[in-house]
Amino acid sequence: MRSRNKRAAALLLSLLGAGASTAGRAEVEVSGTVASIQVVSSQEPISGVLSAIAQAFNVRYRSVVTLDDRVSATYSGSLREVASRLLRGYNYVIKQDGSAVEIVVLGRHDAPPVAAEAPASARGHTFADQWRKVR
Repeated sequence: MRSRNKRAAALLLSLLGAGASTAGRAEVEVSGTVASIQVVSSQEPISGVLSAIAQAFNVRYRSVVTLDDRVSATYSGSLREVASRLLRGYNYVIKQDGSAVEIVVLGRHDAPPVAAEAPASARGHTFADQWRKVR
């Protein structure tokens, strides 16, 4: 009788463990077209959702901040509408050149702005730098 209870307890624990491992799994599904997209996300980081969109369509994305907030939602609409809802709380730009789309995430609304460093090729070539050389 005692060994039967132990087996039942072991079986119950293994079933609970199997259920817990699948409950925390992140997933994202993307379907449709750029004009009418549907995204279903289950505990996926925003970066993972954007990566899935990029793989499904001619979209590139980059970000200066970590996009590790997890989302569980269904988004539908145009690519711009879906990006707008997905990136609520972030400053971002969407650039479209023909069929190619690029999404650039600049930071959070509530975070201080991040100063971009001038490219090495531009240093010393500004109007102020030229003026200093003349004087």
